[in-house]
Amino acid sequence: MMDLLTSFDLHASLSVNRFVGRMPTLDALLHIVERNSVFKGAFSMMLFWGLWFATHHDRARVRARLLATLLVAVLAVFVGRALAVTLPYRPRPIHDPELGFLLHDGLTSQTLDGWSSMPSDHAVLYFALATGMFLAHRAIGTVALAHAIFIICLPRVYFGLHYTLDIAVGAAIGVAMSLLLVPALGRQFERKAVADFALSHGGLFYPLVFFTTWQVALMFGPVRDLLRDLAAALT
Repeated sequence: MMDLLTSFDLHASLSVNRFVGRMPTLDALLHIVERNSVFKGAFSMMLFWGLWFATHHDRARVRARLLATLLVAVLAVFVGRALAVTLPYRPRPIHDPELGFLLHDGLTSQTLDGWSSMPSDHAVLYFALATGMFLAHRAIGTVALAHAIFIICLPRVYFGLHYTLDIAVGAAIGVAMSLLLVPALGRQFERKAVADFALSHGGLFYPLVFFTTWQVALMFGPVRDLLRDLAAALT
Protein backbone atom coordinates (compact mmCIF):
# COMPACT_ATOMS: atom_id res chain seq x y z
CA MET A 1 0.00 0.00 0.00
CA MET A 2 2.80 2.41 0.91
CA ASP A 3 4.59 1.64 -2.35
CA LEU A 4 1.41 2.42 -4.29
CA LEU A 5 0.93 5.68 -2.39
CA THR A 6 4.56 6.69 -2.93
CA SER A 7 4.30 5.89 -6.64
CA PHE A 8 1.11 7.93 -7.00
CA ASP A 9 2.64 10.81 -5.04
CA LEU A 10 5.69 10.90 -7.30
CA HIS A 11 3.58 10.67 -10.46
CA ALA A 12 1.26 13.47 -9.35
CA SER A 13 4.18 15.71 -8.39
CA LEU A 14 5.99 15.11 -11.68
CA SER A 15 2.77 15.77 -13.59
CA VAL A 16 2.65 19.28 -12.13
CA ASN A 17 6.39 19.93 -12.41
CA ARG A 18 6.67 18.85 -16.08
CA PHE A 19 5.33 22.23 -17.24
CA VAL A 20 8.38 24.08 -15.86
CA GLY A 21 10.28 25.75 -18.69
CA ARG A 22 7.49 25.73 -21.24
CA MET A 23 6.47 29.32 -20.49
CA PRO A 24 9.49 31.15 -19.00
CA THR A 25 7.56 34.36 -18.28
CA LEU A 26 4.93 32.43 -16.32
CA ASP A 27 7.68 30.55 -14.47
CA ALA A 28 9.33 33.84 -13.51
CA LEU A 29 6.04 35.28 -12.25
CA LEU A 30 5.19 32.13 -10.29
CA HIS A 31 8.67 32.15 -8.76
CA ILE A 32 8.12 35.73 -7.58
CA VAL A 33 4.75 34.76 -6.10
CA GLU A 34 6.23 31.70 -4.39
CA ARG A 35 9.05 33.70 -2.77
CA ASN A 36 7.47 37.04 -1.93
CA SER A 37 5.58 37.46 1.35
CA VAL A 38 3.37 40.16 -0.20
CA PHE A 39 1.54 37.42 -2.08
CA LYS A 40 1.58 34.96 0.80
CA GLY A 41 1.29 35.98 4.44
CA ALA A 42 0.61 39.65 3.78
CA PHE A 43 -2.44 38.80 1.67
CA SER A 44 -3.79 36.46 4.35
CA MET A 45 -3.37 39.09 7.04
CA MET A 46 -5.08 41.68 4.82
CA LEU A 47 -8.06 39.33 4.73
CA PHE A 48 -7.84 39.01 8.51
CA TRP A 49 -7.82 42.76 9.14
CA GLY A 50 -10.41 43.48 6.47
CA LEU A 51 -12.77 41.01 8.10
CA TRP A 52 -11.96 42.36 11.56
CA PHE A 53 -13.00 45.90 10.68
CA ALA A 54 -15.90 44.99 8.39
CA THR A 55 -19.43 45.67 9.58
CA HIS A 56 -21.29 42.51 10.63
CA HIS A 57 -24.50 41.95 12.53
CA ASP A 58 -22.59 39.29 14.49
CA ARG A 59 -19.31 41.19 14.84
CA ALA A 60 -18.58 39.78 18.31
CA ARG A 61 -18.70 36.18 17.03
CA VAL A 62 -16.64 36.98 13.93
CA ARG A 63 -13.95 38.78 15.92
CA ALA A 64 -13.85 36.05 18.55
CA ARG A 65 -13.28 33.43 15.84
CA LEU A 66 -10.67 35.59 14.13
CA LEU A 67 -8.70 35.84 17.37
CA ALA A 68 -9.04 32.10 17.81
CA THR A 69 -7.82 31.62 14.23
CA LEU A 70 -4.79 33.81 14.90
CA LEU A 71 -3.94 31.83 18.02
CA VAL A 72 -4.29 28.55 16.13
CA ALA A 73 -2.14 29.96 13.30
CA VAL A 74 0.67 30.71 15.77
CA LEU A 75 0.37 27.16 17.08
CA ALA A 76 0.29 25.84 13.50
CA VAL A 77 3.64 27.49 12.69
CA PHE A 78 5.29 25.65 15.56
CA VAL A 79 3.47 22.37 14.90
CA GLY A 80 4.53 22.44 11.26
CA ARG A 81 8.16 23.10 12.15
CA ALA A 82 8.17 20.56 14.98
CA LEU A 83 6.77 17.81 12.75
CA ALA A 84 9.25 18.59 9.97
CA VAL A 85 12.09 18.27 12.47
CA THR A 86 10.89 15.21 14.39
CA LEU A 87 9.41 13.05 11.62
CA PRO A 88 11.77 10.91 9.51
CA TYR A 89 13.68 13.14 7.12
CA ARG A 90 12.29 13.29 3.60
CA PRO A 91 14.39 15.01 0.91
CA ARG A 92 12.56 17.50 -1.27
CA PRO A 93 11.92 16.53 -4.91
CA ILE A 94 14.57 18.93 -6.25
CA HIS A 95 17.20 17.29 -4.02
CA ASP A 96 17.11 13.98 -5.91
CA PRO A 97 18.31 14.43 -9.52
CA GLU A 98 17.40 10.84 -10.37
CA LEU A 99 13.67 11.64 -10.04
CA GLY A 100 13.78 13.88 -13.09
CA PHE A 101 12.26 17.05 -11.59
CA LEU A 102 12.79 20.14 -13.72
CA LEU A 103 14.60 23.01 -12.00
CA HIS A 104 13.61 26.63 -12.51
CA ASP A 105 16.56 28.97 -13.13
CA GLY A 106 16.06 30.59 -9.72
CA LEU A 107 16.45 27.28 -7.88
CA THR A 108 19.25 24.75 -7.44
CA SER A 109 19.51 21.31 -5.94
CA GLN A 110 20.88 23.04 -2.81
CA THR A 111 17.74 25.17 -2.30
CA LEU A 112 16.32 24.38 1.17
CA ASP A 113 18.84 21.57 1.47
CA GLY A 114 18.60 19.98 4.91
CA TRP A 115 14.95 21.06 5.36
CA SER A 116 12.65 18.04 5.42
CA SER A 117 9.82 18.01 2.90
CA MET A 118 7.19 16.30 5.10
CA PRO A 119 4.88 17.89 6.04
CA SER A 120 4.66 21.24 4.29
CA ASP A 121 4.66 23.79 7.10
CA HIS A 122 3.30 26.32 4.59
CA ALA A 123 0.29 24.07 4.04
CA VAL A 124 -0.19 23.59 7.79
CA LEU A 125 -0.20 27.33 8.42
CA TYR A 126 -2.24 28.58 5.49
CA PHE A 127 -4.90 25.90 5.66
CA ALA A 128 -5.25 26.54 9.39
CA LEU A 129 -5.70 30.24 8.64
CA ALA A 130 -8.11 29.66 5.77
CA THR A 131 -10.23 27.17 7.69
CA GLY A 132 -10.44 29.47 10.69
CA MET A 133 -11.47 32.38 8.47
CA PHE A 134 -14.07 30.16 6.81
CA LEU A 135 -15.52 29.39 10.24
CA ALA A 136 -15.69 33.13 10.90
CA HIS A 137 -17.00 34.21 7.48
CA ARG A 138 -17.66 31.80 4.60
CA ALA A 139 -17.04 34.20 1.71
CA ILE A 140 -13.69 35.45 3.04
CA GLY A 141 -12.80 31.92 4.08
CA THR A 142 -13.43 30.65 0.56
CA VAL A 143 -11.06 33.29 -0.82
CA ALA A 144 -8.47 32.26 1.79
CA LEU A 145 -8.83 28.57 0.87
CA ALA A 146 -8.39 29.35 -2.83
CA HIS A 147 -5.31 31.42 -1.92
CA ALA A 148 -3.89 28.53 0.13
CA ILE A 149 -4.36 26.10 -2.76
CA PHE A 150 -3.34 28.13 -5.79
CA ILE A 151 -0.92 30.75 -4.45
CA ILE A 152 0.73 28.95 -1.53
CA CYS A 153 0.73 25.24 -2.30
CA LEU A 154 0.53 24.73 -6.07
CA PRO A 155 3.73 26.70 -6.84
CA ARG A 156 5.62 24.67 -4.24
CA VAL A 157 4.71 21.46 -6.03
CA TYR A 158 5.27 23.07 -9.44
CA PHE A 159 8.87 23.99 -8.58
CA GLY A 160 9.63 20.68 -6.87
CA LEU A 161 9.86 22.13 -3.36
CA HIS A 162 7.28 19.63 -2.10
CA TYR A 163 5.56 16.44 -3.11
CA THR A 164 1.79 16.49 -3.37
CA LEU A 165 1.60 14.25 -0.28
CA ASP A 166 3.59 16.78 1.76
CA ILE A 167 0.98 19.38 0.86
CA ALA A 168 -1.97 17.06 1.50
CA VAL A 169 -0.69 16.03 4.94
CA GLY A 170 0.11 19.62 5.89
CA ALA A 171 -3.31 20.79 4.70
CA ALA A 172 -5.05 18.03 6.67
CA ILE A 173 -3.18 19.02 9.84
CA GLY A 174 -4.02 22.70 9.39
CA VAL A 175 -7.69 22.05 8.66
CA ALA A 176 -8.00 19.64 11.60
CA MET A 177 -6.36 22.09 14.01
CA SER A 178 -8.78 24.86 13.09
CA LEU A 179 -11.87 22.64 13.05
CA LEU A 180 -10.99 21.31 16.50
CA LEU A 181 -9.80 24.49 18.17
CA VAL A 182 -11.31 27.59 16.57
CA PRO A 183 -14.99 26.99 17.51
CA ALA A 184 -14.13 26.16 21.13
CA LEU A 185 -11.66 29.02 21.54
CA GLY A 186 -14.02 31.37 19.75
CA ARG A 187 -16.81 30.58 22.21
CA GLN A 188 -14.47 31.26 25.12
CA PHE A 189 -13.32 34.57 23.64
CA GLU A 190 -16.91 35.60 22.91
CA ARG A 191 -18.02 34.64 26.42
CA LYS A 192 -15.21 36.70 27.93
CA ALA A 193 -16.02 39.63 25.61
CA VAL A 194 -12.48 39.83 24.22
CA ALA A 195 -13.72 42.02 21.36
CA ASP A 196 -14.95 44.55 23.94
CA PHE A 197 -11.49 44.49 25.52
CA ALA A 198 -10.11 45.49 22.12
CA LEU A 199 -12.34 48.56 22.16
CA SER A 200 -11.53 49.59 25.71
CA HIS A 201 -7.80 48.75 25.63
CA GLY A 202 -6.95 49.42 21.99
CA GLY A 203 -3.57 50.94 22.84
CA LEU A 204 -2.42 47.58 24.18
CA PHE A 205 -4.55 45.17 22.17
CA TYR A 206 -3.89 46.37 18.63
CA PRO A 207 -0.09 46.64 18.83
CA LEU A 208 0.07 43.07 20.18
CA VAL A 209 -2.27 41.68 17.56
CA PHE A 210 -0.54 43.65 14.80
CA PHE A 211 2.85 42.24 15.90
CA THR A 212 1.37 38.72 15.86
CA THR A 213 -0.17 39.08 12.41
CA TRP A 214 3.11 40.53 11.12
CA GLN A 215 5.03 37.53 12.44
CA VAL A 216 2.47 35.03 11.15
CA ALA A 217 2.71 36.70 7.74
CA LEU A 218 6.47 36.03 7.78
CA MET A 219 6.13 32.62 9.49
CA PHE A 220 8.01 34.07 12.48
CA GLY A 221 11.13 34.55 10.35
CA PRO A 222 12.27 37.76 12.13
CA VAL A 223 11.83 36.15 15.55
CA ARG A 224 13.74 33.04 14.47
CA ASP A 225 16.52 35.22 13.01
CA LEU A 226 16.70 37.22 16.25
CA LEU A 227 16.93 34.09 18.41
CA ARG A 228 19.60 32.62 16.13
CA ASP A 229 21.64 35.85 16.22
CA LEU A 230 21.32 36.08 20.00
CA ALA A 231 22.40 32.46 20.39
CA ALA A 232 25.44 33.10 18.16
CA ALA A 233 26.34 36.26 20.10
CA LEU A 234 26.14 34.50 23.47
CA THR A 235 28.26 31.48 22.51
